[in-house]
Amino acid sequence: MRKVLLIKYAEIGLKGKNRKEFEDILISNIRRSTGWDVSWRWGRIIANIDWEVEESSKIKRVFGVQNFSKAFVVDLDMEDIERAAVEISKLEVENGKRTFKVKAKRSQKKFEYGVYDINSIVGARILREFPELHVDVHNPEFTVNIEVKEKEAYVYSDKSRGPGGLPVGTGGKAILLLSGGIDSPVAGWYAMKRGVVVSALSFTSPPYTGKDTKKKLISLVERLKEFSGGRNIHLYLCPLTPVLEFLKDKAPSRYLLILQRRSMMRIAERLAKKIRVSAIYTGESIGQVASQTIENIAAIEETTTLPVIRPLAGLDKVEIVKKAEEIGSYEISIMPQVDVCSMFVPKNPVTKAKLSVVKEIEEELSEKLAKLEEESFAMIEKVIV
Repeated sequence: MRKVLLIKYAEIGLKGKNRKEFEDILISNIRRSTGWDVSWRWGRIIANIDWEVEESSKIKRVFGVQNFSKAFVVDLDMEDIERAAVEISKLEVENGKRTFKVKAKRSQKKFEYGVYDINSIVGARILREFPELHVDVHNPEFTVNIEVKEKEAYVYSDKSRGPGGLPVGTGGKAILLLSGGIDSPVAGWYAMKRGVVVSALSFTSPPYTGKDTKKKLISLVERLKEFSGGRNIHLYLCPLTPVLEFLKDKAPSRYLLILQRRSMMRIAERLAKKIRVSAIYTGESIGQVASQTIENIAAIEETTTLPVIRPLAGLDKVEIVKKAEEIGSYEISIMPQVDVCSMFVPKNPVTKAKLSVVKEIEEELSEKLAKLEEESFAMIEKVIV
């Protein structure tokens, strides 16, 4: 009888012929994120750790994990199964639990005991060992789960929730437009939950923004890296001051915000093609601010040929803040900083931009604007987190 962490996945099980690839990437991500000895056995992932010594919560940040349990692995022997069930029950009794049930599953049909036999025999053994316990098949305080597999059995009670989703590395690659605010780190978290490998692009405006802004952005990426399956995240810092100052001086004030965002989107697309990623993620939520109305989003997105994905589109600020708090980015995001756009935001931005007007303005500025965007792109700094 030995202690292991029994790790289960859900969505991966629906992947048909590609399932093995998803499983392999998940196992690799767990190894990189935790340093554990991990293997696949009969539809389960086994981490060979002593959960009384090793901190098991590391697994809560690995996308693709549906739930995990502290378990015993035993031989296909009823006496061994009973002993493991008693040990599991002992832990629950020590935590004040007083009602239980036994739930067995058997995929190894050659095992001499059926499911109902296992439930009955193990339940009786637990009652003998712990007279204070009572059986409650409908609403037990804990369940002793027994899975009889081909060559061994797993015995466990608790199930801790993992983050779900798909393993990072199975969903392609994308750029995350990362500001220092609350929303964009949450968008990056949702991107990784769908298996996407993200690289972050942040726009700075020196000398208005300085080392504190850079430090904050790196801190946000460090927090996101905890969910990256052990992969490094590349942060690209693009100084946009010449573009912003030019637009503020030459463009109509009401359309300044739209034009700024279009410049950012063009630079993002250019970087995406250079580093060979296929999409752009943003932290936009419909209607939250002036630049995020449907009309303005359409006017901004028109400038890129890449898919622009907005996982927060249907969430309100309360929901976004709650998720930021859950993933640990909120306290970093609310640290004071000089935002790249707040220095140049107009007092009365247009909320329903007309694309024809936007393109007409850009046409007049195009030659100089394109040159400044190219200069900003050439000065991008890459930081590996």
